[in-house]
Amino acid sequence: GLDKLNISQILNTNIMQVDYNNYKEQDFICYKCNWNGKGSELAHGDFSKIHVIGNLECPKCYHLVAFWQAPLVDKDDIET
Repeated sequence: GLDKLNISQILNTNIMQVDYNNYKEQDFICYKCNWNGKGSELAHGDFSKIHVIGNLECPKCYHLVAFWQAPLVDKDDIET
């Protein structure tokens, strides 16, 4: 899963971090199979609850194309 993903794998590839709020309108290319399309067409892959990171995969070959991370919230800002 994503928790075991080596950070060097991300840094040495064409995987990009995207903004979860607007990635669906962006254009993406899979460098493995050359698929291209909108973020709304990407498949949702692994999700890390610990880091609140989600993978976005090519809908054709399921190669990791991008990932998103939810904004971190300061525990002091949470209303109880």
